[in-house]
Amino acid sequence: MKVLLVHSAYQQFGGEDSVVRAETELLKSHGDEVYLYSRHNDEIKEFSALQKGLFFPQTIYSWKTSREIKDVVRNFRPDVAFVHNVYPLISPSSYYTLHELKVPVVQVLHNFRPFCPNGFYYTQGQICEACKGGNYLNAVRKRCYKDSYSLSALYALTLGLNRLAGMLDKISAFICLTEFFRIKMREVGIPDSRLFVRPNFVRAPELPRDRATGNGYALYMGRLSPEKGCWTMIHAFEQLPNVRLKIVGTGPMEQELQDFIRQKGIQNIELLGFKTGDEKWQILRNALCLVMPSEWYENFPVTALEGFMACKPVVASRMGGLPYIVEEGKCGLLFEAGNVSELAQKIQYLVDHADEATRMGDCARRLTETKYGPEQAYSNLMNIFSQVQAA
Repeated sequence: MKVLLVHSAYQQFGGEDSVVRAETELLKSHGDEVYLYSRHNDEIKEFSALQKGLFFPQTIYSWKTSREIKDVVRNFRPDVAFVHNVYPLISPSSYYTLHELKVPVVQVLHNFRPFCPNGFYYTQGQICEACKGGNYLNAVRKRCYKDSYSLSALYALTLGLNRLAGMLDKISAFICLTEFFRIKMREVGIPDSRLFVRPNFVRAPELPRDRATGNGYALYMGRLSPEKGCWTMIHAFEQLPNVRLKIVGTGPMEQELQDFIRQKGIQNIELLGFKTGDEKWQILRNALCLVMPSEWYENFPVTALEGFMACKPVVASRMGGLPYIVEEGKCGLLFEAGNVSELAQKIQYLVDHADEATRMGDCARRLTETKYGPEQAYSNLMNIFSQVQAA
């Protein structure tokens, strides 16, 4: 199969970019031809005065994208377009052009961007779905994109005008990473016939025979920001002075958290900063469990799968897609988002029941070899591509 993969890469490499890389490798490993049409948001830093002046209208509809995709389709002749992110440089013009050229479009919903200008259904410290009905002026009023009136207005205008112009009708299928996202897409009127659930996947490495006991500490890996539930986690471990917490990651709250831990004299919480590669893997392998205390609508964080493939149960909040990934009592435990006491209780349960933690970790690992493995992911994707081609 010939697949045109469309993605606008982020200035800071993140989860979506890593997923696109993995999807490209997956398709190529099965003999499919892949053409990556990509722009990188770092281009914005080098824009000339003229390009800066054209940035707003080009974000709404990029004629450059339209011309280039026409050339790609003419030369590559794809069977399907596999679209990940089009904002801001590629723009929604990609949908109209591909539809005009009769190339079916399969859009992966990494976030809520078609219906929310910042993509997260979260602003000013709380869940917000004010724009999903189509009134994107709410985003401007709340400055929901980077706390900026102008940037919020840009995305409000981009989504509003394109939604009125029928952008959503140009997309043949939407891939939801969890059942939660499918439910949310139904709420905005996307028919079930165009909604498919296909989770993220990982290639789980072989585990060494000297498997880590995992009785040392709880672990958080991710961005240090309010929506991730960092304060809930910190306060929970204040109640667990005999249980260590290691925090891997950086973000806007890093200094604030460090100051709080120092001022309170908290001895069981350690901030390790950003880690990658084997160092990160070793920290994960030696953990008791992975903690995901998010207070916004998480979609399908790859971090959860990293915990699973290291045989770690995940203790997660009942938010967004997390309860559809973490099965209570099977591969982890769930708690009410923001509930400090319940989170502390769940962590203490795993500390007190090491055999249960091991059993859950083993179950989690099996999921990465089956349900969340590459072969199942490829089969699911080919099924979706086949259906949109036949439509």
